[in-house]
Amino acid sequence: MENKSKILVVDDKGIDRYMLGCIFREEHDVLEASGGQEAINVITGLSDALSIVLLDIIMPGVDGFGVLEYMREKQILDTLPVIIVTDDDSEETTVRAFEYKVADIVIKPYEPRIIKRRVENIIELYTYKKKERLYGG
Repeated sequence: MENKSKILVVDDKGIDRYMLGCIFREEHDVLEASGGQEAINVITGLSDALSIVLLDIIMPGVDGFGVLEYMREKQILDTLPVIIVTDDDSEETTVRAFEYKVADIVIKPYEPRIIKRRVENIIELYTYKKKERLYGG
């Protein structure tokens, strides 16, 4: 049996983690973090095993940008894609997120079939890029 890819869902709202988990749980292992520091702990331990991070920006304590800053400092953003899932649709937030080279931004409320396809496409792209790096060519 093929190993399922691991998705980390980071959101301080339990209902949002649950909703995203429902979309992906059938085909992926879904890990959850209820805040930025918890996300950093998971990423630190599992960055090589994770396929993608779905990250909320607005959270108490360490927010999504704090997580992105940690990932940039540790050079994890090059190999682990992040999709921002937020209800902050401001231009400032969008520009700032893309400055961290996030793979995509999805504004809540989202259409489950669309976010699922976006996530699948990005996992596929990063898997291909990882193989290219490992094996050349």
